[in-house]
Amino acid sequence: MIARKIALVACAAALTTSPAWAHGRSDHSTPSTRSHKCTPHKVGYVAAGTLVDQTLTVDATTAARGGSQPTYSGDVTIAVTKTNHAAKGDKGTTKTYTLDHARVVLGLDDQNNDGRVDLADLARGDRVKVIGKVTKLAKKCDQTGFTPTLTIKKLIVHAPAQQPDAQS
Repeated sequence: MIARKIALVACAAALTTSPAWAHGRSDHSTPSTRSHKCTPHKVGYVAAGTLVDQTLTVDATTAARGGSQPTYSGDVTIAVTKTNHAAKGDKGTTKTYTLDHARVVLGLDDQNNDGRVDLADLARGDRVKVIGKVTKLAKKCDQTGFTPTLTIKKLIVHAPAQQPDAQS
């Protein structure tokens, strides 16, 4: 009687657990499947420098909703002086970035004395940083037909750095 119960439990356990081959998973057996490493993935993208020009506008959808954090769209041209590894090709160039519903942080004082800090306070020479994501493929993957996509999510603006006074 005990042997039957043990055999019954063993059979039930064998039936409830199924091997991977029973589910039709052939990820590792078929050589024609692509590695997940060769699918595009997003990496962080950071570039900083000085503002050359901008054509930003407040997005109508956030302005109409009265959102606490409006988003902005348009173009920002930056003389790039610092980058992270993903943006290293932009260092030392003047590049135009396109923002689409991006958050803008204005760390400025009211430059035009209208009582608020907004896009009208931006000026050529302000320090800016763009933060976003860019799609990449692994180095060993076939790069034909792949075009990286850059998505800027945040723009941070600060006043130009103060030059220390030369005192004798």
